[in-house]
Amino acid sequence: MFEIELSEMVEPIHADSFFSVAISGEIHEKLSFEYLDPDGYYKRVLRDEELFGKEIEKLADNMQYYLDKERVEINTERVRSNVVYVDIFPKGVSDVVAVTYMIDFAGRFKEGENKIVTWLEEEIAPYDFEIIWRFPAGTKITDIDTMLEFEIYNDLVVLWALEGEEVGGYERMEFALPEKVLDTRTKRRL
Repeated sequence: MFEIELSEMVEPIHADSFFSVAISGEIHEKLSFEYLDPDGYYKRVLRDEELFGKEIEKLADNMQYYLDKERVEINTERVRSNVVYVDIFPKGVSDVVAVTYMIDFAGRFKEGENKIVTWLEEEIAPYDFEIIWRFPAGTKITDIDTMLEFEIYNDLVVLWALEGEEVGGYERMEFALPEKVLDTRTKRRL
């Protein structure tokens, strides 16, 4: 019964990603794909602990495979992205479920200008998606090179694509980190 390929049972309909960038060079990503699941495949998976474990392992392995195909550099040093967590969430009373990944990578930032460069396979977006990069408070985003639409809001970058648009390829973000760290307890920079 569960031998059918997932792609035959669910339809991807949306994705979003949130990157949290730390001054230390750590970057944590929450990546979520939403699927239309009219036959209740994931509902069955969520009710069966053994099947759930196998599905999570398969999802993690598949995502790691695709991350390993990407090339990511921080200040010209290649970094490796790692899947550290995967889960499946029903989205309310509907046939939509989300598969959520937590992905970590890190590099070395320096004073002054920093650069994150990614090379991805070029493709046509199969569904709408959004990406938000949250840099440390006070970061100055100085340049972005991407095929995606984007807006810069101080130390936030919001990127997006609509279904059918070209995405991927070479992407670059340049930024200068703040000299002082925000302390939200006192609302001062240390």
